[in-house]
Amino acid sequence: MRILLNQPVQAQEYLDADHPIDFHRRLPGYAVTRLVEAPGLASLLGVGSVVVKDETSRFGLPAFKVLGASWATYAALRRELGPIQDGDLTPAMLRAWASPACPLTLVAATDGNHGRAVARVARWFGLGARIYVPDFVSPGRCRAIQEEGAELVVVDGNYDAAVDAAGEAADQDGRLLVSDTARSISDTLPQLVTAGYTTPFLEVETQLSAMGQENIDAIGIQAGVGGLASAATVWARQICSSRSTRVVVAEPENAACVLAALAAGEPESVSANRSTAMAVLQCGTVSLTALPQLIAGVSCCVAIEDGWSLAAVAEMGSCGVETGPSGAAGLAGLLAGLKGPFAEPVRQHLGLGPDSRLLVVATESPAAASVDPDGEAHP
Repeated sequence: MRILLNQPVQAQEYLDADHPIDFHRRLPGYAVTRLVEAPGLASLLGVGSVVVKDETSRFGLPAFKVLGASWATYAALRRELGPIQDGDLTPAMLRAWASPACPLTLVAATDGNHGRAVARVARWFGLGARIYVPDFVSPGRCRAIQEEGAELVVVDGNYDAAVDAAGEAADQDGRLLVSDTARSISDTLPQLVTAGYTTPFLEVETQLSAMGQENIDAIGIQAGVGGLASAATVWARQICSSRSTRVVVAEPENAACVLAALAAGEPESVSANRSTAMAVLQCGTVSLTALPQLIAGVSCCVAIEDGWSLAAVAEMGSCGVETGPSGAAGLAGLLAGLKGPFAEPVRQHLGLGPDSRLLVVATESPAAASVDPDGEAHP
């Protein structure tokens, strides 16, 4: 386990002035995901209260990723087609609106959930999908992507190799790269994907109010390439900046690209070649468009061994939220930080005490894991 304590700086200007949640609310099947009070977690972590945002299902998919993929695709097409009509949307309306862009194929790299989400969005809009995956992605995740109607391309190498392959494939007419990671600070699609990830946090605002609560003192969030964590910092520093909400980011010990980047103050690639139970977080390079927000808004970054995430899965289950090791990584980071060997300096740095209120995001369902023919589940 490694911990980096970061001093947040002046918040970076946020690119997207739109409100993706307004678009998401119009989509067929939209529903606000639940916010679960978890007194057992509060007692375990030594704080006043913990709430869990349950992002284990969105639009029938077992993760939050479709929020980013749908908004980025719509916002990109809107530049050419103009805005879609007002009011609630149906699949037929989405396809009719996008039809002038056809034939068009959405291209993405993934280690699981993002690629499946892009494939689902392509179906909504009547578009094609080609998804690139590294060779460690489980058969179950691969099948789930293909069942959405996408063409699947397995790349010999790690996640970064799949990102490179997708980028090369999309560099031709009739293809749109819907990437959740940026190789250049000027890449706009990954910024749009991250903008889509603000929806859960805006829902939390309303849910907290209904519960008679207001402030969140710290957020425990996972990091792969940093998109969701970046969205968390946007919410913490620009939407509820008066509350001094701290952001705690967790990632696998053997794929700690965010910790490396925060330590260096610039992108630092790590190998990310060793397997981890937190499979969808096995990323070697931080997204360049996410990094400025991470530097500005992350207070603590924790690189954790699998044991912490497996313990977090059990603790999530005890409060009625079923998730997997990747989905429980945000809680795992809080467990490691507040219960591990560096607990006292971490608590002091974050300013947490017995009355503090924490938010944890559960980011994928156990259904996102594969089941091989032998019956064993694999993340």
